[in-house]
Amino acid sequence: MKQTDIYQLLAFLLNYPNEDMKHTLPEIKELLQSVEDEEIRQKLDTFVSEIDKLSLDEWIHSYVEQFDFGKKTNLYVTYLKMGEQKERGLELLKLKKFYQAAGFSVTDKELPDYVPLMLEFSANVSTEIRKELWKVHERAIWEIRDKLLSINSFYIPVFDVIIQLLKKDGVEHQALAEKQPPTPNLEDQAILASMRDQLIKNQLG
Repeated sequence: MKQTDIYQLLAFLLNYPNEDMKHTLPEIKELLQSVEDEEIRQKLDTFVSEIDKLSLDEWIHSYVEQFDFGKKTNLYVTYLKMGEQKERGLELLKLKKFYQAAGFSVTDKELPDYVPLMLEFSANVSTEIRKELWKVHERAIWEIRDKLLSINSFYIPVFDVIIQLLKKDGVEHQALAEKQPPTPNLEDQAILASMRDQLIKNQLG
């Protein structure tokens, strides 16, 4: 299995659980035998084995508790860094434009900082492009992983594998710094001004 295929598999496994995903688990376990990296293969096999023991309702309940209700473990990387600050809107816009520049189509169904979407993007671009993406956002992956570790989540192996793939791509981990919103540069300020002007126009009709 190629590294891009593993990114795609991780994107699939981190989506909201459903009946089709549950039925696919035996096929995934068989597919994992083609993963050359033994550590990655074992971690993913551990995860799939754990969720295979659960009923679909149990899996959904666990997913919701960890990712939908967990402010520190949700799957939106800019929210972890900025919360609901207005700068987050700018970061989301820049991320969407980055995807589009790489030829990756995005819809409005999901925010561009959603980890499964970022992993799907990584499965469809070159190493250089995904490295450019993750060098900005890898700290969020480490933070989610550490929070999952503190609650002994069975999703820990998934994030361990993401981190391993990032290392293989040459993405260096930066120690978590004090969370402060980035200072917008002149281009960012122009985008913010344009967004404010458009918002005012919309409000005025």
